Amino acid sequence: MKKLLGLVSAAAVGFVMTVSASQAADPIRMPFIQTFSGPYIDFGERMWREGVLPALEVINNEQGGINGRPLEFYKVDNYFPDTARFLNDFRRICADPSIPIAYGVGATKTTIAVFEDVKRCKIPTFNPSSGGAWPHKKADGSKDFGGWLFRYQPQAEETLPGMFKLIQERLGLKTASISHTNDDDFAVNNRKIALKALAALNVKIVADVSTKTKETNFASQVAAVNSSRPDAHLLLHQPGDAGTMTLQLRDRGFKSQLMADVIIAGEDLWILSKGKAAGMIGYSTYAVDDNRPIVQAWLKTWRKATGKKRSAPDGFVTAYYEGTLILADILRGVSDLNSREEIRDGFLKIKNREAITGTISWPTDGDLVRSQPILVQRDAEGLLKKWPN
Repeated sequence: MKKLLGLVSAAAVGFVMTVSASQAADPIRMPFIQTFSGPYIDFGERMWREGVLPALEVINNEQGGINGRPLEFYKVDNYFPDTARFLNDFRRICADPSIPIAYGVGATKTTIAVFEDVKRCKIPTFNPSSGGAWPHKKADGSKDFGGWLFRYQPQAEETLPGMFKLIQERLGLKTASISHTNDDDFAVNNRKIALKALAALNVKIVADVSTKTKETNFASQVAAVNSSRPDAHLLLHQPGDAGTMTLQLRDRGFKSQLMADVIIAGEDLWILSKGKAAGMIGYSTYAVDDNRPIVQAWLKTWRKATGKKRSAPDGFVTAYYEGTLILADILRGVSDLNSREEIRDGFLKIKNREAITGTISWPTDGDLVRSQPILVQRDAEGLLKKWPN
């Protein structure tokens, strides 16, 4: 089994990259699971380059590693959106007792695909980028994460209703149109939540159109939205697809307010919209104009690491940077680094911790609890600013 896993982590992925402060102590090596091939490779590489690697620099060279041992990751490809291809690789990770945690995983679609294996293997699984509604429920109606799964992103159920209400109060929202990607669990489930929240506010849906993953020509969808003349349009896609949709909407005369869920925070959205996403409202893991020292220190670290002095990290890179720091703190606090149970319990010990994304806790497995939602608006330069400000 270990031999097979070696093929996954090296041959199948293509290469191994590590960062360590010194070679004085044996490193702690773990897989980092993200999209390192296919149509979303740029996303995975950016999470690695701009989020994980700067965090490892802090952990190993400023914090002394994990009790004196450097932390290292090797890349494992999740092949998104081909979740079936990834399942066998994930099962090899599950079956290897020398791997104490599955870190990364990626999109909500991938997380849902491996959920049953997470429960069966009893492997703590920490996914900073899953921002889609969770479909599994317990008998009492609460979310079922199987006791082993932890997510970082703000979630639609807790955030969209309040965001829509505030938009209605501030901007007079009475009618809305929606576009979503119909072959992505993230977008499909968030659409259900959005429809329920908008109906509760008596907002009339005047157009509801769908797309496929990585579709590029949205002429018919844009025409339907434009002809319905909504007060606002809600985008529920992966960030890149949302950027393309935004560009085509604006280029074809759509002037109403744009809204989004957590995908507003994706750099791909801003780049592919060619700046036309300015003014869009959504929610994120942080806002650049949050003056707390922990946020401003992160901005400084990211700008130094990337050389982008006038820009700022997106919400997903921020999640992986902070997620890696959280994981390091958990590892420092366990007596047995091979104990999946101890590492799982380490998440549950996080209570009222100050973080880039606010004051955080994990009262149980599942979704991170924040002190408050972080509503943001893209400014003219693409920065995520607090909204309303």
